[in-house]
Amino acid sequence: MHYAPRCLKIRSKQGRIARLELNPAQAYLHAALEAQLREMGHVRALVLKGRQQGCSTYVEARFYWKVTHRTGVRAFILTHLEEASKNIYQIARRFHDNCPALLRPHTSLSNSRELLFDRLDSGYHIGTAKSQGTGRSSTIQYFHGSEVAFWTNADDHVTGILQAVPDVAGSEIILESTSAGPEGLFYKMAMAAHAGQSDYKLIFIPWFWQPEYRKRLQNSFELTEEEEFYRASFALDVEQMCWRRQKIAELGSVFAFRREYPATVEEAFHSDHPQALWNRAQINQARRLTTDLPDFARVIIAVDPAVTSKRGSDETGIIVAALGTDGDGYVLADLSGTYPPGRWAQIVADACRNFDADRIVAEVNQGGDLVEHTLRTIDPQLPYKAVRASRGKITRAEPIAALDMQGRIHHAGHFPKLEDQMCSFDPLQGANSPDRVDARVWAMTELLLSAPLPMGPKMWM
Repeated sequence: MHYAPRCLKIRSKQGRIARLELNPAQAYLHAALEAQLREMGHVRALVLKGRQQGCSTYVEARFYWKVTHRTGVRAFILTHLEEASKNIYQIARRFHDNCPALLRPHTSLSNSRELLFDRLDSGYHIGTAKSQGTGRSSTIQYFHGSEVAFWTNADDHVTGILQAVPDVAGSEIILESTSAGPEGLFYKMAMAAHAGQSDYKLIFIPWFWQPEYRKRLQNSFELTEEEEFYRASFALDVEQMCWRRQKIAELGSVFAFRREYPATVEEAFHSDHPQALWNRAQINQARRLTTDLPDFARVIIAVDPAVTSKRGSDETGIIVAALGTDGDGYVLADLSGTYPPGRWAQIVADACRNFDADRIVAEVNQGGDLVEHTLRTIDPQLPYKAVRASRGKITRAEPIAALDMQGRIHHAGHFPKLEDQMCSFDPLQGANSPDRVDARVWAMTELLLSAPLPMGPKMWM
């Protein structure tokens, strides 16, 4: 943190040569890597971030400092494109050319691919992930993979060049990228790290940490309901929301924005699947404002319990839904999450009271009688109904998807995680259990495909 502003120079976004002062994203990345280094003795990190947040510049600065202050070490940087390799080299070359003379090591070789420091027996090499076998023959102490999600031959590079980094104290592997969607090597590695299933640490950096990602307000600027929900979710100000709206217009859709400038890990990897039973336009067209709802004849809580509550396990799907006096179904709340049994049961019981629900519908395929026991431990008087899946997910979901297509089901507000799951889940691929979707399907099956209870109108605020 003290070395960078005193010794390293960068080209700023305004095109000027300036001192490297770490921005919030770079400072967070530095702290996370240093914490892992202290804890594990080496660095194994996956960095998921938005565009133009300075992560590559930070890693090049980190590695330049290491190879110019230690003997017998090598840094290797692998990028996805030739142009990116040239840009990375220019960053490293600028560090070297502007480094104070007392700290700048003697260079024996300098070209568009290498900086070698003969008196230190250390060096800095840059390659492009377009050919197989790159970097296999070297022993590397520091490896930076840039835009890994876009590598050609990604699996080959992992089984090759990453094996060239010895598992010794002080070695570092840093793989960073923007998202290319929910597929490929980087996605798989990131999800494994996110679930705590690998030695790698997932470091996520949201777009709104960039102080320059904001735009002065226009006189007519007003937030839509979706924008207000997003702003409140991430505690943003209106200038950041104005910048977001402009970028969405430039990129062509909010979904492209979420991939390029994610606010969460889930946003970064979200992608609507062409074979999904639901699509975004359909959900948006049927959406209702919370101030524009009919009276309700019924309100229920649907639960799809998870088997465990460990990190990386399935979520417990908890959906609050209602049958309107107009005969349509309404999703009122998504309370799903990864909870221990006592916690999800308390959430369900509280929701039952808060929404004046007349029934709790819970799937018991995996939990059996334990599901009812867990709920009744919280409140013995809860109105409970067990449901058991005798058909596959797609068979159960298709009648509900058909009702969605007819405009018979409405979301009262915005439920990003539920809607992401609906639009990305392809039942034919046998993906992970869509817990929120399952709970929604059970709710609408109970409300729209079963005979309603003879009850009067219910009010909901």
